[in-house]
Amino acid sequence: MYGHRLRIGYTSPPIVTEVFPYEFYRMAPPGVTLVLTTLMVARHTIESGEAEESWNHTLRAARDMARAGVNIIVLGGGPVVYSKGSDTAEQTIKDLAQELGVPVTNSTTAYRQANIALGAKIVGHVSYASPPGAVDHLPSGGGRERGNIHSAGTKYGSYPFIDVGRIPKEVPERLARELKKEHPEIDTINLGSPHWGTAELVEPLEKELGVNVVAGSPAILWWALRSCGIQDRIQGYGRLLREH
Repeated sequence: MYGHRLRIGYTSPPIVTEVFPYEFYRMAPPGVTLVLTTLMVARHTIESGEAEESWNHTLRAARDMARAGVNIIVLGGGPVVYSKGSDTAEQTIKDLAQELGVPVTNSTTAYRQANIALGAKIVGHVSYASPPGAVDHLPSGGGRERGNIHSAGTKYGSYPFIDVGRIPKEVPERLARELKKEHPEIDTINLGSPHWGTAELVEPLEKELGVNVVAGSPAILWWALRSCGIQDRIQGYGRLLREH
């Protein structure tokens, strides 16, 4: 039976979802499947109201996923999950888990836990999106680093969200190299979002730049697996899945 080991529910922010399921099934061990609901985000702006609409749909999807018998629910998209504030989001996640009797987490937590597992101290960020101040910049919410992990800077690709699945891999590669050159103190680079094609870049960039690299799809898969007690080591996608 498909998903006989683990069924991972994921609420995917883009109304057109392409990259994440493709990367998931390239990496996932046998017997692990994805249970996917796509949300409403196309323009990725505050004025569009898509984040709030998507959050309401997220809550409905989570309850339906629980009824469908998933083993864990991952709520995708920082701007969606944290659209009503960090405290509200984190309390809602706890309340959902208690209500549904299923572990509930989110993609931002997956990044945080990945950074902790890799021993990150100074993290740089690469984003497909536009920088703060741009009309289509939407804050991710939830904050980034906690504890002894510090942020050293961000490079932006300035692509509209509707095009995120079509961004050439050369773009995140170039931005990661520029980031490391500008901030040589960085020990970890986060390639934000599981919706542009970055999973296959993790291992080559780690070798080339001498840093840890955390990408969205590997981090979400890793956190869901480990949260459910599956310890398979997966080759070809960087230290996180290979060693942790």
